[in-house]
Amino acid sequence: MAWIRGRCLWIRYGREDRGQVFVLRRKLGKAVKRNKVKRRLRSICRCRPNLPHSLVVLCQPPAIHAPFSELERELDSLVFKLSNPLPLGKK
Repeated sequence: MAWIRGRCLWIRYGREDRGQVFVLRRKLGKAVKRNKVKRRLRSICRCRPNLPHSLVVLCQPPAIHAPFSELERELDSLVFKLSNPLPLGKK
């Protein structure tokens, strides 16, 4: 399972039956900041019925300061790339 990498988020298919897993490491900041990003991501995922059944989202340091709209755009584009991989040999 390879990660699809973005500026603020990395995603991959999960091993669970369904749901999203958000991974925010301690080095991203205090709990208040990490929880704010998790709340934003949950809100984004709640409004998107086309998400894969099981998804793992790994947050990178820029996600802490990213506006809501940027997180939305990036998650949408990463999910599109995850569900429509490029053919081998093309970048």
